Amino acid sequence: MRRRIVIVVAVLAAASAVLLPAALAQSSPSSAASSGQKIVLRVGEVADMNTDNPFAVSGGSDWTAATIQYDMLLKFSDQDLTAAPSLATGCDHSADYMTWTCTLRPGLKWSDGTPLTSEDVAFTYRFVMQHKFPQYISYFPFHPVFSTPNDTTLVWKADRPTFAPSMPPWVYIVPEHVWSKYQDADLKTIKNAPNTPSVASGPFTLTSWTRGQGWTMDRNPYYWGTAPTVDEIQFRVYTNQESMIQALKNGEIDFADGIKSSLLASVQGTPNVTTQQVVSDWWLNFAFNFGGQGPQAHPLPALHDLTVRKAIEMAIDKQAIVEKVYNGTATPGDTVVRPASTYWHLDIPADQEFPFDPAAANAMLQNAGYVDTNGDGIREDPTTHQPLVLNVPASTDTIGAEQAGELIVGFLKDIGIEVNLEPVNDGKMGDFWASGNFDAYIWYWSGDPDPNYQLSVFTSGQCGGWSDGCWKDPAYDRLYEEQRGIMDPAKRLPVVQEAQRYLYEHIPGVVLAYPGWLQAYRSDRFTGWVPAPGPHGYLMPGYNYDSLVSVHPVAGADISAGSPGLPGWLWGVLIVVIIAATVLLLRRRRGVDEEEA
Repeated sequence: MRRRIVIVVAVLAAASAVLLPAALAQSSPSSAASSGQKIVLRVGEVADMNTDNPFAVSGGSDWTAATIQYDMLLKFSDQDLTAAPSLATGCDHSADYMTWTCTLRPGLKWSDGTPLTSEDVAFTYRFVMQHKFPQYISYFPFHPVFSTPNDTTLVWKADRPTFAPSMPPWVYIVPEHVWSKYQDADLKTIKNAPNTPSVASGPFTLTSWTRGQGWTMDRNPYYWGTAPTVDEIQFRVYTNQESMIQALKNGEIDFADGIKSSLLASVQGTPNVTTQQVVSDWWLNFAFNFGGQGPQAHPLPALHDLTVRKAIEMAIDKQAIVEKVYNGTATPGDTVVRPASTYWHLDIPADQEFPFDPAAANAMLQNAGYVDTNGDGIREDPTTHQPLVLNVPASTDTIGAEQAGELIVGFLKDIGIEVNLEPVNDGKMGDFWASGNFDAYIWYWSGDPDPNYQLSVFTSGQCGGWSDGCWKDPAYDRLYEEQRGIMDPAKRLPVVQEAQRYLYEHIPGVVLAYPGWLQAYRSDRFTGWVPAPGPHGYLMPGYNYDSLVSVHPVAGADISAGSPGLPGWLWGVLIVVIIAATVLLLRRRRGVDEEEA
């Protein structure tokens, strides 16, 4: 027995003698910042990009990658997300607010060295209006026309007063010389257009992307602003959060983005790791489908009945979702303009909210004729006689969506509604969304600092576009149109809040919770992060890329341009190899022992 133990130890020691020096050589790099070596920032993500195309962005990682490489005409400021200089130094309006003149910086270039002019901006805006991209079309109200008197001047002229240029419009400016070939293409062709490597104007451009593994962005040599210190950003996709957290602790990555609240305690207190809890600017959404997306869209007819939707709202315990899913790092949701937009957000008074009251929800359904006629625990529609069964996809890439869905299964069972929960990634969620082949889904919304974009999502014209489930209501459409024509924010505010209240009361979907966003980084490796908005904002781009321009290695820190160490999966392979080798040696040794005996 002792001989076998000695053999095992000897094998492990031999393997360590071979493997550990190599690993240590990789995990103890020389000082790249002082030696001129490439400086690489490694970022852990739990969701891959769905697309590298700025005209097809949908999920969070898509927006992150697009924000890093593409500029807007004006950007969101770091402090309060108001309009700040970007490609343009500013925009001035006429007395009637119908004409805006924007001045671009001189000498701008794309990442391939081609001049960037006002005509690129005008092309982008015309391109969006021509093809009605749902992500962007709401930024161009009142039939604007764009002209370019010279390379650094854009004139935006609408047929009614508008504040649109100053929101600012969240539209990524693209190079005309790259995208003009798609000008007459159909929407599907444009959205499937390859875009790696990209041509862009921001501090980094997308140079490679391997689906399911991650993507790489390199510093743009023609970036118009202060040159970043970081040369390359490697985004690594992790199939589970535990692996990402361990990679952060081990120094395999420098930043972890989108940490589950249940894992926050495992990060806090870790030496050389700092956490950032971002103020909530998104909400978890339980959206109903009303049909209209296409031939596959046959949602449950009972969802058109406001009584059914009210009963569902009252059966969902939002506080339980806050506590059990988000461990208290969220607040219960009510309206569709997130709390981060403090000026515009309407917080429904407690005495006016739908209460969590399953008994009252049951009574509402019973009185409306939704009864369980066959004793199977599921109510039936009195008109169609269909059982109230909801097919509900839930995004596994949205933190808390699947777990909230599991709770909702139980909540709705208590009022005689069955939920078939189907957890899927964001790519599959997009398929459900486009086809309308669902009854309700659990995903998320974020929106802009200005509420116009989020309110536009619920208009009738967004059916088949950015709408969750093709909810249509002419009264709401009128409210939306009214608010976007008011120039004075103080006069616009009550209309915006009335629109929020209307959505709350008519329930095209249930705002489940306002979760925070959790990030963490290696404070012994990089510093200079710039949160946006304000001190409790995002460090990894959410609204602008300033943080990645400012971040730099900690003085005296060793920043490797190569691998930071053997990744977890490779250590697993090596352990298997070691064990296999050990077993083989043991077998051979036993054969020798038996022969000697």
